[in-house]
Amino acid sequence: MIEWLSRADPNRPFLVTAERSWSYRETLDEVTGRLSREPRVLRPTLAAVSVFELMAGIAGGGVTVTGPGIETAPVTGSAPLVVFTSGSTGAPKGVRLTMSNLTAAARASASHLGHGVDDTWVLAMPLHHVGGISILVRQAWTGGAVRLLPGFEPTGFAAALHDVTMASVVPTMLTRLVEHGPYQGLRAVLVGGGPIPEGLLERAVEVGLPVLPSYGLTETFGQVATLRPGTPVEKKAHHLPGVELDIVDKGRIAVRGDQVSPGYVGEADREDPWFVTGDLGSIDPDGAIRVFGRADTVIVTGGENVSPEQVESALMEHPRVETVVIVGLPHPEWGQQLSAVYVGDVEEDELRAWAADRLPGYMRPKRWMRVNRIPSTTLGKPDRTAVLRLCLDADG
Repeated sequence: MIEWLSRADPNRPFLVTAERSWSYRETLDEVTGRLSREPRVLRPTLAAVSVFELMAGIAGGGVTVTGPGIETAPVTGSAPLVVFTSGSTGAPKGVRLTMSNLTAAARASASHLGHGVDDTWVLAMPLHHVGGISILVRQAWTGGAVRLLPGFEPTGFAAALHDVTMASVVPTMLTRLVEHGPYQGLRAVLVGGGPIPEGLLERAVEVGLPVLPSYGLTETFGQVATLRPGTPVEKKAHHLPGVELDIVDKGRIAVRGDQVSPGYVGEADREDPWFVTGDLGSIDPDGAIRVFGRADTVIVTGGENVSPEQVESALMEHPRVETVVIVGLPHPEWGQQLSAVYVGDVEEDELRAWAADRLPGYMRPKRWMRVNRIPSTTLGKPDRTAVLRLCLDADG
């Protein structure tokens, strides 16, 4: 990390906030001034001081980053960086990431997307997640700049997009940004972290957002596949240089390459170079991957396998649905019954009709529950276990 900062043009900006800008020389001074051989635990915020502390931890004795819901974490020093998984279907696990992992990820991203010293990447994703940390790492490696925001707020983020060239968003962020177009001057907007509603990519392109569906994991320090720039936009992604993808074990996506973490905190290094993920997908003849959803969230109803993410994507197309989660409730006849828990100003009957026009019978929710808020994990993803518990509690 220190070497990356040292080799960049010292006068070029690295970190830019609303208050001020730090050049690479100033960033190097901030980071070296915080170096320590002792491992540390950091609960970072989207502030400059957290950026410098995080980078110093990676360059020093190692840093474990935590966020909401992860109140305690071991000070291991077992790797330069430890990041926790989302915990959407189980307890979060600490992923050990080496400098080789970080370097391979940064190099692969720059090669695939073509970003470099002249690019600025807007950062509003949390720094306890690889989605946020990887932006800092990519830019430090290439010599580019980072425009740091205090969080995601649609109007402010949209305004920042007029002053940067690169961005990373999740589908819910993209949905709100489309409303604030048009845009120009952007080179790439990576979209990942969840199912993409039908038609959203096309609407984004219409307002000048060069969207690129992307797939990555905490265990690979972010993106391992992103739609190749210049390719017609659709829901698929091409593997990055140095990354191999395969489909194994009844449809699970497997990843091999230097980006793959050696293992989790408290566990031995992984012996198999192939990391078998919990995601289901397929690979096109041109090598592009399509992600269907999580293997551990598949709902079996009446003998049919249903990916809840596919149902959620169809329902999210409704203009008044803010968010929705599909879970399977125990049912004496069907095994599991699809239940939809949603936030939005729309009645159940209207959503039933919407689903009937877009989904086959076995994929249509049989039960509906409107709530004010969907329970979420520490990383802001829907907590499916908590949603299921919510439905069961409603049954008494």
